[in-house]
Formats: sequence, C-alpha cells, structure tokens
Amino acid sequence: MSDLPSISSKKRGFSRHKIVVDNIHGDICPNDEEWQVIDTPAFQRLRKLKQLQMGYLVYPNATHTRFAHSLGVLKVMERILERVKVDKKDRLDLRLAALLHDVGHYPYSHLLEGLDDVILTEEHFDNGSKKASNPDPYPSHEEVGQEILLSQDDLLKILGKDRAVRVGDLFARTEVANQQLSKLIHSSLDMDRMDYLIRDSRAAGVPFGEVDINYLLNHVKQSASGTLGVSHKALAAAEHLLLARSFMFRVVCHHKTIYGFEEATRQLLRRLRDRAETGGESYNVQGWLRNS
Repeated sequence: MSDLPSISSKKRGFSRHKIVVDNIHGDICPNDEEWQVIDTPAFQRLRKLKQLQMGYLVYPNATHTRFAHSLGVLKVMERILERVKVDKKDRLDLRLAALLHDVGHYPYSHLLEGLDDVILTEEHFDNGSKKASNPDPYPSHEEVGQEILLSQDDLLKILGKDRAVRVGDLFARTEVANQQLSKLIHSSLDMDRMDYLIRDSRAAGVPFGEVDINYLLNHVKQSASGTLGVSHKALAAAEHLLLARSFMFRVVCHHKTIYGFEEATRQLLRRLRDRAETGGESYNVQGWLRNS
C-alpha cells in the first residue's frame, strides 16, 4: 500500500484544480483555501506520523500516515455535507475541522498522550506507593491542535484568528462549539472513524474494519431540530461500525507485541523526562516532544 496519496490535476472549466487520488475514497478535491492549509509546515508534518504508531512492527504494510488519513476525513466530510443542511460558513468550517483534526498529534501519535499515566516497572513493586504526579501534564492532541492554529503565523494568515478559533473548537469539542456539528468530527458515529477503520484495516491486512461506508453515508438523516443520525434501515451498518472499532482495537491496536513495543517506548520516554526534571541528561526530549 502506498504511504501517500498521489497528486494530479484535473481540468474544470477555465481553471485547473489539483486533486488527490486516494486508495480508499478515490478523488479528493480540496478547495484553494484547503490547499493553502495542506501546504503549511504544520500540516506537512503529518506525513511523518504513522497512523498506527508502532503497528507496522507486526503488520508491515501499516505504514500509512496521519497526512493521508486527514485528507480521507475531508472527503468523508464532503460527502456527508451533501446530505445535511448547514449554512455556508459552517460548511467551510467543518471541512477545515475535518482536515485539521489531527494536526496536534505528538510524535508516535496517541502513544505519548498516555505518558503521564506510565508507571515504571520498579514502581509496581515499591510497596504500593504511587508515582509522583506531573505538575505539567501533556495536553491532548486536540488541545495542541488548537494551540497550533492560534500560534502559527501561516495558518492565521490563511484562516484569520476568529475562524481559527471556530475550527479548533469544532475538532476539540469545546462547550462553545455547535455540539451537533462537532459530533461529525468526534462521536460514536463520526467521520474520523469512517476513514481510519477502513484505512487501517486494509493497511494491516485484516478484515475487521471494512464497514459499509457508502450505505451509512447514503442514510444519514437530519431532524427538523438539526439532530444528526442515520435512518432505521442503516442501524445494522451503524452497529457494524461500532463493533468494527472494538475488533480493530483488539486485533491491531492492542495486539500484545505492538503494545509491548509501545509500553517499552513509554517507559523509556518517561525515564528521560524524569531524568531531565532532576537535572540529568535529557537529550532534549522535552523540547522534542513539545515542538515536533
């Protein structure tokens, strides 16, 4: 499986628009503003982040990246926006929130978000004493993503501060965001899962994430009050998605060998962080983790 989608161009009217040819969704067509976002260093950095962290050590083809996944979520969002009624401003914000929802991931993706909860091997046998709490815990990748939108001059120039705040609120699910619209990014039945379950399943070579995305998207419903869901006919497909996530976590994400490698990495990184906090050699791990 190719790690990155290929990029080509297609003539439409009197202008030429670049498209992404994706192995999961086919053609993905970012608009001009989204291409500007994609070209920023903050987004291009996602090319270096593997979607399944250390999963490739067990499933050797699972080398796909957050970059490809983020473009895939944009495509899924585009398809669902064809079926729901939102105003133009919200439509454009949702597309950007889909594209940027993972921009705040650390190196090793989710692995580092749990670093503050790591218990070192010797602490398990230290008369039941608990490890000292970190006074400066690492924030979630959504919080980091919000900070990136508000701190990177190139992104602020493209989006403007007010819009950067709105987009960040959507993918971070803050209280001020429209809760129905925010569910399109993060919920039990969201655009994020509709991409990564299929993408991860095909990359790993296992069948458990092959959900019926076309049937689900074709049966999205919106109530008169704006509540989003799926029709009764698609309940089996929705249940399949929920079960697929459970199976993929069990078979891939929580595979004993993958988990072992990741736990060893967490232990190493916590030791390096603790050494730095006590004045020892840190190898600049703090700066690397926070600035990568």
